[in-house]
Amino acid sequence: HPPSQFAPVVAAADEQERRVTAAGGLVLRLGHLYGPGSSYAPDGGLARRLRGGRLPLIGDGASMFSFIHAHDAATAILAAVDHPAASGVLNVVDDQPTLVHDWLPEMAAMLGGPAPRHVPAWLAWLFVGGWGVAYMTGLAGASNAHARQQLDWKPTYSGWRDGLAADLGSPARR
Repeated sequence: HPPSQFAPVVAAADEQERRVTAAGGLVLRLGHLYGPGSSYAPDGGLARRLRGGRLPLIGDGASMFSFIHAHDAATAILAAVDHPAASGVLNVVDDQPTLVHDWLPEMAAMLGGPAPRHVPAWLAWLFVGGWGVAYMTGLAGASNAHARQQLDWKPTYSGWRDGLAADLGSPARR
């Protein structure tokens, strides 16, 4: 049950997934992709905003994010090619869905930025609209159990902390 702002988009994605699976195809749903070249990479847009203190914690920060490192997404895609009998809709995510109010300040600290400021949802709505507020307060996480089983796959990074730490390298490089 998505936030109302996302309902039309989710309905369209559901219809596409239904068509693909009805035709015998496999759908891989990738989580929030991070790694080299992504917004979450040390030189990415989200990382720059966090380091500069320009990405606040909106409302209660209760959105549950399911992350996946780019390398792990690639290994899941290769596993899908190697397992042609796999079917349905599979979530390609790490093992540890996490709340925005947990990952956002921790990622800011890992990047050497200040703790994100808290902005009430009603005030954030004026700047980022209903979509932005819903994105930071109303998303649900996902499980990779079916992808693990059907593809005989598991992510290298069980959680975003490990993957981001690998991408950032030593504190001296930051």
